[in-house]
Amino acid sequence: MIRAVRLAAALLLACLGLVATVATSAAAADCTCRQGTLERQVARADAIFIGTVQNVEQAGNDWTYDIEATRAYKGAPERETQVFSAGGARSCGLGELPTDTEYIFLATGDAAPYEADSCGGTAEWTQGKVDKLEKVAELSAGYTAIEPPPPPQAVRTKVEDSPPAGFARTAAPGAAAAIIGLLGLVVVRRLNRG
Repeated sequence: MIRAVRLAAALLLACLGLVATVATSAAAADCTCRQGTLERQVARADAIFIGTVQNVEQAGNDWTYDIEATRAYKGAPERETQVFSAGGARSCGLGELPTDTEYIFLATGDAAPYEADSCGGTAEWTQGKVDKLEKVAELSAGYTAIEPPPPPQAVRTKVEDSPPAGFARTAAPGAAAAIIGLLGLVVVRRLNRG
């Protein structure tokens, strides 16, 4: 009896392992895009920029990256921008990108969050990849530096519109304190005499 239970448990575990393996390989096989040439990736992208991954958030199979962009070759991303990458079957998403790592983003969309996937050409920054990117005819004009916004300016706010107090009004509290102090000395001297 115990032998039959063990055999049934072993068969169940083997079946579960087979299902998990088939599901994993099927999900991995779903991304079948062809990256194509760099020229085709550049033509497809609405925004091409270099930036550092500051934060990564996952929601289900999807990923959102907070990026600090420093250079734009195409489009007009802001200094602090976002990139979205869909996950799941057939999406060819970027997955979890390491933070504090510089990437070249070839993304679609007119504004943040831009969209990027592994088929579009987004890759970790290397000088060789930048050199290849800058040789593409469409990007031969170079890049635009994305400057951080200027620091906020201090603004002076008037608290009161009335003119400043005169000397007598300003000096009155000090004079009152001095008179009270002198009276206190007189009282203490009289008490000490008596």
